[in-house]
Amino acid sequence: MMYYFLNNRLDANSSGIEHAEVKRLKLFKQKGVPAKIVMCEYNRLAHRNLPLYEMTDDDYVNMFDFFAGTVTFPAKVVTVSDLSIPDEYQIREVDNGYEVYNGNRKTMRITMFPNGSVDTIDYFNGDGNHTKQEFYDTRGFKSMTQIYDTADGHLIYEQFYRPNNTVYYETSYEKRPNSYPATNIQLTDTHGKLHSLMNTGQAFTIMLDELNEQDGDEISTFISDRSDCSNVPMINMKTPARKIEHFHNIHFRDFWDPSSPITYPSISNNELLSKTDLVITPSQRQADDMTKRLRTQVPIVSIPVGIVPDKQLNTRHIPMSERTPGKIVAVARLFYEKRLDDAINAFAKAYRENPTLSFDIYGYGNGRDGLKEEKMLKQLVKNLGLENVVQFKGYTQDMETVYNTAELLVLSSRYEGAPLAIVEAQSHGVPVIAYDINYGPADLIQDGQSGFIVPSGHVDDLAAKIKEYFANPALMEQLNEGAYQNAQRFSGDSIWKEWEKYVINA
Repeated sequence: MMYYFLNNRLDANSSGIEHAEVKRLKLFKQKGVPAKIVMCEYNRLAHRNLPLYEMTDDDYVNMFDFFAGTVTFPAKVVTVSDLSIPDEYQIREVDNGYEVYNGNRKTMRITMFPNGSVDTIDYFNGDGNHTKQEFYDTRGFKSMTQIYDTADGHLIYEQFYRPNNTVYYETSYEKRPNSYPATNIQLTDTHGKLHSLMNTGQAFTIMLDELNEQDGDEISTFISDRSDCSNVPMINMKTPARKIEHFHNIHFRDFWDPSSPITYPSISNNELLSKTDLVITPSQRQADDMTKRLRTQVPIVSIPVGIVPDKQLNTRHIPMSERTPGKIVAVARLFYEKRLDDAINAFAKAYRENPTLSFDIYGYGNGRDGLKEEKMLKQLVKNLGLENVVQFKGYTQDMETVYNTAELLVLSSRYEGAPLAIVEAQSHGVPVIAYDINYGPADLIQDGQSGFIVPSGHVDDLAAKIKEYFANPALMEQLNEGAYQNAQRFSGDSIWKEWEKYVINA
């Protein structure tokens, strides 16, 4: 039986959900159970990112690759000389690429990947307006073209290509008073049938059904990990399959109120929910809340998402004496829901009494809103005069070094589902002080043994625990060892027993 883990995209700087999926994929492979990660968004860079997660093409299926026939594809380099540029045009080398001219008129702008292969090509008309852009897959073929309205520059049309330059997917956009929504999708499936669709979710359902058909008569299991984009497409599958919704976040609107409106149609709509075979949450507390709220016959169970590899569980314990004195870390996206301003304010209060402390924040900002939260946080640090001791480190793949040198992790989120950073930190002997929120910290931290839980939003309490912790070296050593011990609960074997109980052998 094949297991598919459904999501939207795999980037170099992915979120905790993707990291949880990758950990689960490795666990399934370790136990000899076939599984793949399936993504629904166009991502021409994904195959370059796979090695970052110790994955190969055999572990990954993207919807656009599936329909293009490029799930596996031998990589090649496409150079400027491979492009169809008229001989009379002049090619001028510029930073990161080339510009192409017909006399004095610029016709093209070509950017290159670091390996010397074509990345994108921009085209310009006689008036100098940007008319279209071509995007190349990192494996060396043109995979998508966007065409723009020269009046205001908005996107009006997209075409997606197979390596032989034939089109299999097209999206049309139309101008509305305040937006430019996609109004139609034309998809040619793997059987050559043409579908006229309204959204990518419908295309994803078609892909999942065709993927399921390729597995033959055996019933495959589909596990949706990205609630807002893969739940409903999975539920709408027409072929026989086992369908599991795996939540990684709160399921209601107001983070402080589990009785507030449910945010996902896949569970708020009883008809959709009834087509689901199982719902998984990362914590028992959320499973209990969801069970009380939904009153459904569909089983709702809890399986932790944090999985600690045996290698890490068996590694030498690093005592506080070998760590950077006073080093506090936070591992979180610089987003509103992470409430890092509370962590910074709490640190400021502790730092006034203990100037040996420092605070490193690892995570990326939200480019979609112009890095609003990141800018606010950096201004707060500046206003507090803490620029020399509070550092924004960005996203890093080398979390092992971060955890092995830290003495404390702080988590101040407004809400979570299952913060992987807590499990990862404890597995490296780093105690955690966290807000008591929906959901995660209370399930993952043994209060007083591997860290502390403080009331949500109480900055003074958070600061007091930080001060108490660093004022007591014996307590630090005790919690250091307690963190290592608590991580044993999340060994691969322990988590696998839960998967066997609720999914594999069910």
